[in-house]
Amino acid sequence: MKYLLIIFLCLNILGAYAQKRINNIDSIYYLVDTANTPLKDRMWDIGIESQYKYLTIKCPCLKFNIEPTFIYKLKDPGQKINDGYFSKLKIVSLAKLIELTKKTTDLTAQTLYIFYIIEKDANGGYIYHKTRLIQPRKKEVSIEYENIPSEANHKQ
Repeated sequence: MKYLLIIFLCLNILGAYAQKRINNIDSIYYLVDTANTPLKDRMWDIGIESQYKYLTIKCPCLKFNIEPTFIYKLKDPGQKINDGYFSKLKIVSLAKLIELTKKTTDLTAQTLYIFYIIEKDANGGYIYHKTRLIQPRKKEVSIEYENIPSEANHKQ
């Protein structure tokens, strides 16, 4: 009975330690303000594909020369931000965002940061969305071969 109790306590301690480490995830906020960015300085490709909105930084700076891409579901209405809360947010620069995405994908860990993208809404306020960073994958190039019969096989 003592051994069973000791094993139970050890498992609970390990579980509590694992949960404690999960709470050390940093939140990263970035403001995508394409309306106030000159056209030649824009580095974002923003679009909709299927049920997701994607935001891609036009910089092939990740593994395999992949561009950092963030996605969130279109059904996600996001969270409105008032001016008081917006001023308290620690918003990162584009260079810092690229650095953090590179660090995240190099370690192949999605749990280092939670990325939030802040966009302007139609009323002039701000909305933020919790996004997911797409992990880069090596592009496989396939070459298809066609067997061409030789002239000797055609002669009869």
